[in-house]
Amino acid sequence: MKYIIGVDGGGTKTEAVGYDLSGQELARGSRGFANVCVDAEEAILNIVEAIRSCMDQIKTGECLYLYLGLAGSESGKNIDQLEEALKKNFGVPFSIVNDAPIAHAAALEGKDGILTISGTGSICYGVNQGKQVFVGGWGNLLGDEGSGYWIAIEALRQLIREGEQDLPYSLLSQELLTYFKINDLRQMIGIIYSSSKGEIAALVPVVVKAAEQGDLNAQNILQRAGQHLAEITVYCWKKLRLKDEVYIGMNGSILHNVKQVQEAFIQQVQKEIPQAVVVTNQAPATKGGYYLALKELDKI
Repeated sequence: MKYIIGVDGGGTKTEAVGYDLSGQELARGSRGFANVCVDAEEAILNIVEAIRSCMDQIKTGECLYLYLGLAGSESGKNIDQLEEALKKNFGVPFSIVNDAPIAHAAALEGKDGILTISGTGSICYGVNQGKQVFVGGWGNLLGDEGSGYWIAIEALRQLIREGEQDLPYSLLSQELLTYFKINDLRQMIGIIYSSSKGEIAALVPVVVKAAEQGDLNAQNILQRAGQHLAEITVYCWKKLRLKDEVYIGMNGSILHNVKQVQEAFIQQVQKEIPQAVVVTNQAPATKGGYYLALKELDKI
C-alpha cells in the first residue's frame, strides 16, 4: 500500500494522519505542540513521534510523501533542525509550510480560492494559479480583528467604559464580572495582564451567551467581528484579482462555532463579492496535506 501523511502542528497539539492515494484515512498519531519557535527540541520530538506513531499503525506499505503544516514555520527559525530530523528518521520526500496553506487546501479540496481563519487569532490566505496572498495574521498587538481574542477584548473594553462612566452594567458586563468573580473593576488589570491570549479568548462563550439573551453590546461585537473578517477576505480577493466564481472557505472555532459571526461574515462577503461561493465544510487540516502532497508527487 502506498500512502501520504499530512501533519497539522499547532501551539498545543500535533496530528499526523495517513491517507491512501484515494484520500481514505488509514491511521493517525497525536502528540504535543509543534511550534519550533517555542522549544525546538521538544517540538521536533513531538512531530517525529506523531509521524512514527501513524506509520507504526499502518505497518506495511510505502510512505510516498510527508506534508507538514506547522505554526511558526514561516519564521524559518530551527527549520534546518527539523529537516535533518525528518531526513534521518523517515528518508522520504517532504514539504514544510505554515498551518494556513494546509487548512486552505483541506477546506477547498486543493482548489484555488480563499480561506479565512478565526480562532484565537485571525488571518486570510488566498491562492490563485500559484500566487499566494496573506492578509491579517499580525497578532494581537497589531491586528487580529474578528478573532476570539479581539471579541473578548472588545467585551472587556465595554465593561470598563460602563464602569468608568458610572453607567448601569449591561448584561454582558454583569456576566463578565460574574465570570471573574470580582467586585472592584481595577482587579481586571492584574487578571488580564497575567493571562495568555488563549485564556482571554476563552471569554468568547460569555459574549455569545449575552448576545443570545438579547444584549445589544454583545450582539454588536459579534456582528463587527464577522464584518472585520469579511473585510480582510475582500482585501485578499482584490490582491488575487479573482474575477470569476471564487470559492471562500472558513476555518477556526469562531467562524465555525459562533453563529452570529458566521452569518455576519457570509452576508458581508456575498454583498462585496457577488460571485463568491462560501464553503462551510470542516475537513481536518491534515487532509490539506494530502491534497498538497498529491500535487508535489505529480511534479516528481
